[in-house]
Amino acid sequence: MNELINNSLLLYLEWQSNIVNKPLKDNKTIYICLDNYPSNFSFSEKILKKDVKFMSLQNISYQKELKKKENYRFVFIAICLEQNHLIIKVFGKDVLIHNKNNVQVAIVDWGIFNYEFSCDRQEWELKEKKFGGV
Repeated sequence: MNELINNSLLLYLEWQSNIVNKPLKDNKTIYICLDNYPSNFSFSEKILKKDVKFMSLQNISYQKELKKKENYRFVFIAICLEQNHLIIKVFGKDVLIHNKNNVQVAIVDWGIFNYEFSCDRQEWELKEKKFGGV
């Protein structure tokens, strides 16, 4: 499962970088949300080498890093198992902090990765990937 999640996250980050035709950062600090991953999950070296930061919504100490009038991109995942399909959704949400009580959040893009288990090969195969955005 770790490999599938890491693969999906990398595909999303690479797609994100390609659509803006610039380096991944694009003047936004990218935060990968650590929530909703399996308990034994670990990020691959490729992801750890990306220009991203990590945070958890369960630990609000990261909020001290967030500055007013700056754009941030928060990346979340959702995992769903439907019969022999594993669907991993990766969403990017832009956050702009105006002040302590005024924060704008918008879903801006997503990647949906559909894996199917092959009984013959005894492994998961990426069958479909979709990207979209507003």
